[in-house]
Amino acid sequence: MVKRYNGLDLIVLGPGSLPSGLVSRRSRFDDGASDISSVISSNMDYSGLRLYKQPTAKSNRSIILNAVEYCVFPGAVNRDSKNRVLEEVNRTEAKHFLIMFRDAGCQFRAIYAYCPERDEIIKLFGTGPRAVNDAMFEKFFKYNSGGKCFSQVHTKHLTVTIDAFTIHNSLWTGKKGPIQKIQDKTLVV
Repeated sequence: MVKRYNGLDLIVLGPGSLPSGLVSRRSRFDDGASDISSVISSNMDYSGLRLYKQPTAKSNRSIILNAVEYCVFPGAVNRDSKNRVLEEVNRTEAKHFLIMFRDAGCQFRAIYAYCPERDEIIKLFGTGPRAVNDAMFEKFFKYNSGGKCFSQVHTKHLTVTIDAFTIHNSLWTGKKGPIQKIQDKTLVV
């Protein structure tokens, strides 16, 4: 029930509701915003600037830059490695990047550019395979910028929400050099 009092509309609630001192008072304030928006939306002949922006591919560039600076290569000791990785990221026009770790200990091995449209993962810098495919993935990680750490994501497939990954341990056994023959030498004790 609405009662009029000194030009204001008062909402009066029924029995069992709030005391009359706590009843809200509403005035007939009109900011005109709804009128303007309804005029604009109903005017189909509008030829000014378009407010709609074509959706673009989501980029994790800033997330990766933060991860490299604060988590992967923190401190002055890692300055050279960090600058090299940041330089490679800034040099490329890719929108999405992935960090490859050696294992769940999150030890940096390489940084990759990821193109989700073509499902290509190509190495930019570091130690690891030139390209990575689905069969090589072992674990996936997401960077938590608030906690400045990586957390494992339990999934079986790569998506644009993934920031880092590991590959199967068997892929790390690289080429071994020739075994050197130990010549018979006298053992000095």
